[in-house]
Amino acid sequence: MRKDEQRKILERTAPGTPLREALDRIVQLGTGGLIVIADREVVAPVISAGFELNAPFTPQSLAELCKMDRAVVVDEDLRTILYANAHLVPDPTIPSAETGTRHRVAEQTAKQIERPVIAISEERKKITIYYKDWRYELRDPLALSSQVSQALLILDRYRRELHELLTELAPMEFERKVPLDHVAMVIQKAVQMIHLEEELQGLFVELGREAKLFRHQLRGLMHGVRETLKLVVMDFRKDRRPPEELVKEILNLDPEDLLVPEVILKILGYSEDELDIPVPSRGFRILSKIPRLPPSVIERLVEELGSLDQIERANRRQLQRIKGIAETRARAIKTGLSRLRNRYLSGGLEL
Repeated sequence: MRKDEQRKILERTAPGTPLREALDRIVQLGTGGLIVIADREVVAPVISAGFELNAPFTPQSLAELCKMDRAVVVDEDLRTILYANAHLVPDPTIPSAETGTRHRVAEQTAKQIERPVIAISEERKKITIYYKDWRYELRDPLALSSQVSQALLILDRYRRELHELLTELAPMEFERKVPLDHVAMVIQKAVQMIHLEEELQGLFVELGREAKLFRHQLRGLMHGVRETLKLVVMDFRKDRRPPEELVKEILNLDPEDLLVPEVILKILGYSEDELDIPVPSRGFRILSKIPRLPPSVIERLVEELGSLDQIERANRRQLQRIKGIAETRARAIKTGLSRLRNRYLSGGLEL
């Protein structure tokens, strides 16, 4: 099952949505319930009896109709309640790991018609979603919020650690002596942050409107991280493939492989016998910190001069020979690099 399908279902059952309001009402009433979200022609083959309603969907009416023992069917647009007290008869040969009748019928129906079916437990007061082979139990928003808060604290620590690594990296870049294991550590930390961000985005979907403040915090913590990862790869890659391709390959590493520097450096194009040799930085990341210096000019600078060290050593006349660099911009590059060197040596810059 595709993640986008799961995301769509969780978005519709998130706090603040009409469907979630109905589900919470059913839990509070303690009646339990069985809800099928499918259009008439899709669900008809598994219904043997029931009341055909064609009534407007509201959270209140759905919760009231779930007081009856059998299923309620809502159309896929969540606009119309099609059936109430519907007796579902899915194919009994469809496998199910559920022991309770309601949940077993829900799972078998979801697999047969390939539409979401929601079972609300009367005793446990749990909401379980079934869709194809996917089973998911909705979590309490308070517990989710606590989990998100803990993850954001970890992300804040990761950001501080990444900042320290970059602060240590910059002087090495200016001196043309960058250990490859340090490059690997920077990449590892940035990737860990991106993976945690993706995990949080999934939790935000389930939190719905309750995630607004958390989303704002996440944006601040992740500011500049993806750009930094790409620029570091551009600065130190030996493999001539596009940097986007290398970044994608690194992001797709298994968690265990991500912790092995040799695996990351192999993707960048280095062999085992090169890992102990310091390398120069091309300067993409440092140069991107100079105000009003377009990426196209940075690319030409690196292409013409080869490394940050050579760019810093070049005088203004040499810089002006490069397309797009006139006297004013050449002076800005020299001044900018001098300021950046001093600021990094005195404590670093933000991402």
